[in-house]
Amino acid sequence: MSVILGLFFLAIAIGISVWLERKRVPVSEEPVLKRRTAPIWEGIFVHPGHAWVEILGPNLVAVGTDEFTKSVFGSVEKFRLPEPGTMIQQGGKAWGLKRGKRGLLQAAPISGRVVEINQDLVYNPKLLIQRDTEKNWILKVQPLRLKRELQNLLHGNMLARWNQAVKEQLVATLTMAEFPVLQEGGELKPNLGDELTPQQWEKVSREFF
Repeated sequence: MSVILGLFFLAIAIGISVWLERKRVPVSEEPVLKRRTAPIWEGIFVHPGHAWVEILGPNLVAVGTDEFTKSVFGSVEKFRLPEPGTMIQQGGKAWGLKRGKRGLLQAAPISGRVVEINQDLVYNPKLLIQRDTEKNWILKVQPLRLKRELQNLLHGNMLARWNQAVKEQLVATLTMAEFPVLQEGGELKPNLGDELTPQQWEKVSREFF
């Protein structure tokens, strides 16, 4: 009987101890903060047709033509652009560049609805040679399948390796040219296309666009 009474009082003592401990250390009622993660869709994404995408917001991107195009096409005199409201499809034709008798239709890097065209660029095509994407964008687009279609584009280290491979391929394509393809430092010459003959341009456009 004494053993049973001892166990009974021990159980009571443990219960009182636990109750006092809980009163001393209140449970926090603050909500658990979700861990913030850095955005993963940052920077420039490039389509194999040499058009880029830059994300401006969840439902807005800017698109334009890459440095390779600007080099091999040469000075742009005129653009052929879709009207706002036009739907474009990734890989389908998006806009045209014109210089004399030379023309180039470029593929859309992303699908969506055109919401704005760069009027400054229309009136002053020389803005295209600038590297600032806030000035040299061609269209602003409300994307349809942004996250899915970005996976079809080149970005980061993969983009850098691809650009290098394309540059080497161009040098090989124009190996018989009577002018240098690269400038000091190994970069493509700006407005290289101004020096291309119609036959050379035809070959470049066929192989790279």
